[in-house]
Amino acid sequence: MNRTAAAFLSVVRRRGPAWPFGLGFRVLGCRLSGLPRGLVVEPSEGCTGGCANCHPPVEPVHLDPAVFERWLDARPVQHATIHLAGRHSDPLSSPHLGPLVGLARARSSMVSISTLGLGMTPAVASLPVDRWLISLPAATGESWMAVKGVNRLQEALEAVRMLRAARTGAMVEVILTKWSGSAGDASAFARLAQEEGWDNTRIVHAFYDPLGGEYGRQGALALDEPDCPYRRSEDGGVELRLHGALCPHLDYLCLDARGGLRPCPIAGGDAPVLYELSRESWFEAASWKARKTRRSFRNCTICP
Repeated sequence: MNRTAAAFLSVVRRRGPAWPFGLGFRVLGCRLSGLPRGLVVEPSEGCTGGCANCHPPVEPVHLDPAVFERWLDARPVQHATIHLAGRHSDPLSSPHLGPLVGLARARSSMVSISTLGLGMTPAVASLPVDRWLISLPAATGESWMAVKGVNRLQEALEAVRMLRAARTGAMVEVILTKWSGSAGDASAFARLAQEEGWDNTRIVHAFYDPLGGEYGRQGALALDEPDCPYRRSEDGGVELRLHGALCPHLDYLCLDARGGLRPCPIAGGDAPVLYELSRESWFEAASWKARKTRRSFRNCTICP
């Protein structure tokens, strides 16, 4: 069963047989209004990773649930999906994660969270989330040390166990994100999945982001792997192997931890940001779809 079908059935079991009708109603409302159906939310600028060579903000900004609610109130139609994820950060570092999830659940048909899983607690594991995506940078302690300068694999594994033990009905997907230091971890990841009994897994490559500090270096990427979406360019930099792909965030917008509405989570400094919490801002943000279709923002050139 593919991931989309598995997620769909998981939410039906969790929310009931009427859920697909609510989802369809919201998707239709978004289409008729010309607004994107999804929203990516950054709960916090902080991170729980504790990576040796990474320097998160000393006083990270956390998204205020009241600001999030006002943004949702200003939108004329509700989102179909709301996804909580980091931008060089992790949702689990937010002290307001519970209220944010509650608002997202009340105003959308599906709520998901992407996280390293570090800092997971039973209370967080029990939140009404429909889908958890746990991203592992490595599948062995040695590889985690090579990638992050620390070894927190066992903590991440315990986070997955905690989510599965919570028995909330949420789908739990474990993802190996390959870096240069964990490029050879596919077989170890498969063994982990078998030992831990994970039903939903996949392997992806790290995203190249020059703004990502230590982990935005091209040397951190597994460029020699044949399935890596990047390759070395003639000028010694990094470029996509394939061009012309459809924007993966075409039908999504992003709300950052400072309450700014952005075209997507990876948009660079050339991208617009809106802070006026209004209906007009939602429609102005929807107009960015044309530029996303053309992939004309600076970071579009490095987004696979």
